[in-house]
Amino acid sequence: MKAEFLGSYTKDLPKDDLQEVVFVGRSNVGKSSLINMIVGRPIAKVSKEPGRTRAINVFLLEGGVKLVDVPGYGFAKVSKQERENWKELMERYFTERKNNIRCVFVLIDGKVGPTELDRSMIEWLRHKGINHLAVLTKSDKADQKELSKSLKELQKLGLKNAIITSAKEGKGRKDLLKAIQSPKIELF
Repeated sequence: MKAEFLGSYTKDLPKDDLQEVVFVGRSNVGKSSLINMIVGRPIAKVSKEPGRTRAINVFLLEGGVKLVDVPGYGFAKVSKQERENWKELMERYFTERKNNIRCVFVLIDGKVGPTELDRSMIEWLRHKGINHLAVLTKSDKADQKELSKSLKELQKLGLKNAIITSAKEGKGRKDLLKAIQSPKIELF
């Protein structure tokens, strides 16, 4: 899939009318790896250290849809002030760009299942009226029992559908592309 890096934003957000799909999740859930798997080449920087994404990174996909990678929540080793800055940036992004957001993909580690932070994010998106879809990552590291438990926990949160993925194996790529390219996603 053709993709172009448009930029990293920490203050001024993009001013356009393009539709966006947003990737959110814990700092070590594999957002960048999943983005690279979707695109088919390394376009997002992957780090072994959680919390390396410190800005809103925007990529333009063929078809005119933007893919947005936001800072992760959870394990990042950063100052309290930097966490507060991220929180303000995220709230501003979701407020200013709400009409452009087609869907938020909430990435959840398939082995671990939804954490309290994931639950908070899902509730917050629901409260804001923003379409969202659960994406279980790292399925290659989870056994069937762990994946089944994660899916049941998501159902308890009111999420009927989830895409199971593995960036390492390319699993779920077609389903993610279908969701990204869908003109309207109604999932929550």
